[in-house]
Amino acid sequence: MGEPKKIAVLGGGMAAMTAVYELTSVPDWKNQYEITVYQLGWRLGGKGASGRRQNVANRIEEHGVHLWFGAYDNAFGLIQRVYEENARPLTQPMAHWNSVFKPCDFLALEERVNGNWVHWPMRFLRNKQIPGYQDQPTDIWDTIGNLLKTGLTMFQHHTPDHMKEAVHPESNQHREAFGDLFHLWKGVLHEAEAAGLDVIGAFIYTALRYVENHSGTHGHSHHGILGRLVELFLKWLWKKIEADIEKDTAARRLWIACDLGVSTIKGIIADDVISKGYNAINGQDYRAWLKKNGATEITLNSALVQALYGLVLSGYKVHTYEAGTLLRILLQFFGNYRGAFYYRMKAGMGDCIFAPMYEVLKKRGVIFKFFHKVKNLRLSADKKRIETIEVGRQVTLKQKGNYNPLFNVKGLPCWPSTPLYEQIVESEREELIRDKINLESAWTPWEDVETLELKLNTDFDEVLLGISLGALPYITSELKSASQSWSDMITKIMATPSQAAQLWLRPDTSGMGWPYWRGGKAFNPGTYVEPLDAWADMSDLINRESWPDEDFPNTIIYTLGSMMELALPPFTDHSFPTRQKEELKKRLLEYLNKDAAYLWPLTTDAQTGEFDWNLLVGDATKKENNEKGIYVTANIDPTAWYVLAEVGTTRYRLPAKGTDFENLVITGDWTKNGINAGCIEAAVVSGMQASRAICGSPIKIDGENDVVK
Repeated sequence: MGEPKKIAVLGGGMAAMTAVYELTSVPDWKNQYEITVYQLGWRLGGKGASGRRQNVANRIEEHGVHLWFGAYDNAFGLIQRVYEENARPLTQPMAHWNSVFKPCDFLALEERVNGNWVHWPMRFLRNKQIPGYQDQPTDIWDTIGNLLKTGLTMFQHHTPDHMKEAVHPESNQHREAFGDLFHLWKGVLHEAEAAGLDVIGAFIYTALRYVENHSGTHGHSHHGILGRLVELFLKWLWKKIEADIEKDTAARRLWIACDLGVSTIKGIIADDVISKGYNAINGQDYRAWLKKNGATEITLNSALVQALYGLVLSGYKVHTYEAGTLLRILLQFFGNYRGAFYYRMKAGMGDCIFAPMYEVLKKRGVIFKFFHKVKNLRLSADKKRIETIEVGRQVTLKQKGNYNPLFNVKGLPCWPSTPLYEQIVESEREELIRDKINLESAWTPWEDVETLELKLNTDFDEVLLGISLGALPYITSELKSASQSWSDMITKIMATPSQAAQLWLRPDTSGMGWPYWRGGKAFNPGTYVEPLDAWADMSDLINRESWPDEDFPNTIIYTLGSMMELALPPFTDHSFPTRQKEELKKRLLEYLNKDAAYLWPLTTDAQTGEFDWNLLVGDATKKENNEKGIYVTANIDPTAWYVLAEVGTTRYRLPAKGTDFENLVITGDWTKNGINAGCIEAAVVSGMQASRAICGSPIKIDGENDVVK
């Protein structure tokens, strides 16, 4: 057997770490590969990285809100394997994956109605499934059935009593509404009545049973009948509630939910998505596609539709969103979730995900080179392969190149928010610490200790590129010139910088005046005032931090959003990050003084009419500069930009082994991975695909392809 193939892994985000995990899961992998990860700065995680502020109660600092949806089968399956192998003793905190994730059901949308904000609390029902335990993939027809099943349970439990109507089997009104399809309604009424369903529930049940009865045997004629069935139901519903829709909140929300569902099903059938797959409609924006298929303006402008855009930082009509990509996510997230609709991590994502992944991979024998900044990829003379990787070594480590990145917080291995300076030679130079040098910033004034040139056939044989899309224009200019497909990918797929703030407050949410504090920790996916239009109650994290009694918070609030448009200056403009941070503080100040009063009315100072700064831990006189009670992050670095799914851009994504360069494999949520939108599940699937491109494993990856009839 020859020498192991040397793989240079560039970047340490979720996709790259998944790929490395899968590669090193192959039996006898050390005889086949030597894997080295080159990572900027002192921690893994990419956009999912988090850190602990050691001099401020070991508080958790993140890029934004990180939640895992119950439909993330591949991601949950991965982390279950990681925790099983890591095998922390049960006497240690968060030793099992079950103790890491908290199932959650509650969303708190905000509607703009007649110029006023109105709360729209929404609760999803749980099921007995376990995330990560995958069933056989269903086709799009069956996924419609899953969506109808979710809708049925939602309406069954949440439709207000005054909107309910008892079932009358021989009702002339229903016979007239369904015409020649009345036999479908009548054929299942005894089942609907036995289940205690009202008329609306019975209508949904009729559609559900029709889908189930033709699972595996459906054809275009069945698709057409389903389309007619749901359209007739919607016409009946409109006649029933039209008079009340302007004045009755329950009627309006019922209509929005039904109109969205019916327009979606009609569009799937009209565009033959069941046979062609979701990508067939990616030339249209989702809102425009809904409108084409009959959705009313009240639905198109609703908080429910905006939440779908907000989940991917697309803002209110700021960015488009491919109809097929969104529809795939909608049907999976809402129709196929397992256990709970979504899950919260009980510590930072770095603590819960990347620390145990690092521990497992380190034990397996993966080499990690922290403080190594990738600066350029150079091609061979024939432009067919990567020949040189230019890497800046940022610091000198005291232990001969070995850096131990984790430290202990209440028994939990965690990443710090700044490097562990005691391991760095240059920390003896006071400016590194005094000037708060950020070694993760593209605008850092810090000069690299040296520039390394990694050579093909000496330092690497294959390159696994996992650095995020936003940074690729700066490090792959030769690739762009040599390959039209590479140029199209990095110029036509769009990304956006994001911004986020975290607040540590003394009162709990009931004391802040949040009206739904009994319902559980709230999450708003992006339907409130822009630009900080999303927020989440992350108070579950308090117990994993180290606050003293005199400054103990009872609430942690995260708020975040897109930065919309941002022109990046040259990286020599070292003050740019500071200016952006100060701008974000101003936005946060306006948010707290103006917009927070609606969400948390008791946070307003009775004398000033503005936010009561005494509610934050720390020094109230510093207001937005209170660095104990506030953390802000302007995610402006190209590596931190969030990849969007603008109309027509999926076709420019490249698969893991689909570049024009022989020894280059790519991975990230920006690749052609089957989900094609920014989320953890897309990153994990892409990492698995990258591993398969190199070693052939894993062979089967659920969800990477649409299952079509």
